[in-house]
Amino acid sequence: MIEKDESVYVRHMLDAIDRIGQYLEGVDRANFLEDSLLQDGVIRQFEILGEAAGRVSRETCSAAPETPWAKVTGMRHRLIHDYFEVDTAMVWKAASVDLTDLRPNVEALLQRLTGA
Repeated sequence: MIEKDESVYVRHMLDAIDRIGQYLEGVDRANFLEDSLLQDGVIRQFEILGEAAGRVSRETCSAAPETPWAKVTGMRHRLIHDYFEVDTAMVWKAASVDLTDLRPNVEALLQRLTGA
């Protein structure tokens, strides 16, 4: 049985995705690549996203196979541990393209966990 308490982590994932979207509203690739403060904010939210995803149980992850769990947590590990080699162009792609696909999956999982 999936623990409903895990909805806290899934909600954190959704919040991080939404915050990245807020940070990037009206921002294009060139602006992002020039703005280290903006990069830092987006990277921090990816770290939170990956940390929260890493706290979701295997059972819950298995119930949501459409979510690329390994990629989400793997990105967090790269940003944290390989901070001196962060590819900001890759962060831009993840933020501007990949999160668009991820958000509906995370939202659907949250609805399943909370029954809402």
